[in-house]
Amino acid sequence: MQFFRKKNVWIPTWKGCVLIILAGAGVMTLFVKTLYPFLAQNRPLPNVPIVVIEGWINDAALELATGKISADQTIIVTGTPLDYGQKILDLKTYAEVAAARLIESGISPERVLCVSAPETVQDRSYTTAIAAREKLEEIRRFGEPVNLITSGQHARRSYQLYRNVFGKEYPVGVISIEPPEFDMQHWYRHSFGVKGVLTETVSWIYTQIFLLTK
Repeated sequence: MQFFRKKNVWIPTWKGCVLIILAGAGVMTLFVKTLYPFLAQNRPLPNVPIVVIEGWINDAALELATGKISADQTIIVTGTPLDYGQKILDLKTYAEVAAARLIESGISPERVLCVSAPETVQDRSYTTAIAAREKLEEIRRFGEPVNLITSGQHARRSYQLYRNVFGKEYPVGVISIEPPEFDMQHWYRHSFGVKGVLTETVSWIYTQIFLLTK
């Protein structure tokens, strides 16, 4: 009775090892250089009457976002409850904070619709997308084309969630605002970029598995 047998195994030569290492390095380089552009999807629709801004984006990104808004567009600002500073700011949600910032920048209050979403410990973008849809239905404008404005690497995931909530055939576009403080095309050179891109990559994978199958 035999329990073992002899088998010939091919192993790479030193030249083969070098080739494998170079190929692996090339694949990794391509992955690193294309990951941020993949996440920071830009797909705006032309001449839309409504824009939706995710209220958590920082001041610099919001200032750039205002340059993407025309004078006749309605602005919906979304956001969940603030994680900090509610008593000091006398504001309760990121939507309220962003709306105040937009109005302070000179945008007419009549054009800004503040859409606060309920507290949630997960799936915040999904929850705010639902709140945005409900607001559009409330004001009887659901069905009109919309551009979603968000920050950098968050764009692809938010865009997919809004399409999931609004409907696959709904005319939704997305505008990614790159954080002006950092060169996100070289995100791997600074801790902010590494943390943001890798965290968003994990979140995007989570979204594909658990949210887009709802």
